[in-house]
Amino acid sequence: MAKARAASILISGAASGIGRATALGLAKAGVALTLFDRNAAMLLDVAGACRQEGADVLDVAGDAASDSDVKTAVERAVKTHGFLSGVVAAAGVAHKGDVTALTDEIWNVTLAVNLTGPFLLARHAVPHLLKNPASAFVAVSSDSGIRGSRGYAAYSASKHGVVGLIRCMALDHGPGGLRSNVVCPSFVATPMADGLLKENDGAYDRAFYERRVPLGRFARPEEVADAISHLLSPQASYANGMVYMLDGGTTAGTFG
Repeated sequence: MAKARAASILISGAASGIGRATALGLAKAGVALTLFDRNAAMLLDVAGACRQEGADVLDVAGDAASDSDVKTAVERAVKTHGFLSGVVAAAGVAHKGDVTALTDEIWNVTLAVNLTGPFLLARHAVPHLLKNPASAFVAVSSDSGIRGSRGYAAYSASKHGVVGLIRCMALDHGPGGLRSNVVCPSFVATPMADGLLKENDGAYDRAFYERRVPLGRFARPEEVADAISHLLSPQASYANGMVYMLDGGTTAGTFG
């Protein structure tokens, strides 16, 4: 992606994991960034790291599931950078539980962050994105967004919803020049993955899950960030409505 404010990108969930890696990668490319996350302390840290790369950075603390917070982040991005050419919906949460074990609270917060969050970003950002001839919206789903995941009913349901949302956006807004795509990683070496492994109480460790991946390991956050950056860039100018499986081959078929 070209330097000198060739793009203005808003990233939700920017304080850690995939969002942080995406922010740092885009900062090195000279992209103007708006970083949005509810963890204000970690957000300041990644914003500082991006500024050290020479990027023009605005950090906005807020909740990805709050309509008012998302609206504020989008408005501040446009006011600060003058335009908005891309959005990355990377905020997410994961909690364990089948439908008999999930509480209303866990179900609601999972759907709120993972599905309502990208919807709110789209609702407020799309009018601005459509003002640019080559804009892009990229959401982060999961391999659990295209197949079930035992014991993660709320998470899988929310991630399936993200795939459907992006496909509809591709149809609705493609004619206006906005490209909408979704990245579906399997396990990524992030704090979220560490939390999920702890919930297993030692029943299934990292090595167990890595053995189920044809490439034999978890993805690195930077690898997912590279895929996102590509989808934001002119090199992906004909990619619209794509479900990008970034899973080391786990959904290719039966393995082991």
